[in-house]
Amino acid sequence: MSLDMQTLFVVVTSVALLLSFWVAFMAWGQPARHALWAWALALLFYGASQAVFALRDFLSFGVILVTGNTACALALVLMQVALRRFQGAESLGLRWSLPVVLVPFLTLLSLNQPRWRVLSVTLVFCYQIGVILLALLHPGQKQHGRGRYILVGAFSVLLLILSLRSAAAITGALDDQSGADTSRWLALVFLISMWVILSITLGFVYMTVERAERLNFELAMKDMLTGMANRRAITDQLLNTVARAQRQGQYLSVLMLDIDHFKHVNDGYGHQAGDMVLRGVAQILQSRLRAQDQIGRFGGEEFLVILPDTSLEGAQTLAEALRQAVEATPTQWGAHSIAVTISIGVRGGAVTGGDTADKLVGAADAALYRAKQNGRNRVEVALPQPALLAGG
Repeated sequence: MSLDMQTLFVVVTSVALLLSFWVAFMAWGQPARHALWAWALALLFYGASQAVFALRDFLSFGVILVTGNTACALALVLMQVALRRFQGAESLGLRWSLPVVLVPFLTLLSLNQPRWRVLSVTLVFCYQIGVILLALLHPGQKQHGRGRYILVGAFSVLLLILSLRSAAAITGALDDQSGADTSRWLALVFLISMWVILSITLGFVYMTVERAERLNFELAMKDMLTGMANRRAITDQLLNTVARAQRQGQYLSVLMLDIDHFKHVNDGYGHQAGDMVLRGVAQILQSRLRAQDQIGRFGGEEFLVILPDTSLEGAQTLAEALRQAVEATPTQWGAHSIAVTISIGVRGGAVTGGDTADKLVGAADAALYRAKQNGRNRVEVALPQPALLAGG
């Protein structure tokens, strides 16, 4: 089967420009420094490079090679920029310009030496792709979804193809091929390049969508002020923990905590100081819980703590430790040291089939109310439920 090079260049150009348009459409309304804008620009330059190669019958050989190769180098630079913006990394600075300057220089230097021209320019492209792969595979990055795997796979295929082309240039295999063989080889390279462009664009967009979904989930399930679970999330966790404790016959304890006289903090120091106090108390509480314990902001200045496999005595001990830690750790607000205390209600011990999440929270909340009534800055235990008399 024979592939016409001119037609193939037109197809690749059309695909790249169409992808650039749709990625820009998805980025519409986002800030100019959004990663999708850089990716759309990368596709635009890649499409421009293929358009230049498609005009080989109308432009001089040197202009085609210098312009086309430089546009390819710039496209890879912009892909790297897009990835760094996505990862929140610092900008490339002047480093971005090195491949864009090096590629036209090497092309002009070896214009009449096909083997060395192909080798030198291809090695620059391989270096750029290698940098992108290292960024994608960096252990410090958290984007572990399928989008990243698509990107890694597609860029790896492109790197393999370019490496084979470099090897062919070194061994002189390209020199030994006839014009028809060379055209078939170039057609295959550009056909695979089109598949790669489709794949990496799909991967990058998918990676962006995955992040958006993850952020939306966090917004729905996380309290943005304290960083801990919000009421919806901690309630879902309690439902699951109660069901597990009932199945396995384990203890389960619940703490309801409330910051004493929190309104005085807001009135005396302002709401920003109040937010700082809330964050400070949340950090103190989280730092003293076990890995299996769960905590969430239940509402306002109130927190719910779930203690799996914890007896009433253990819950009381922890509650008292939390109370003392908060009392001993004031929050710094400018020149002010804002000291607060907490009151805690405890419901702990065995759970029965009749216990529900609402009943456990209700019992702990009633104990918290008694702690408030009895002077605050104290721990109170939920009163035992009255036994039902036989016969009603």
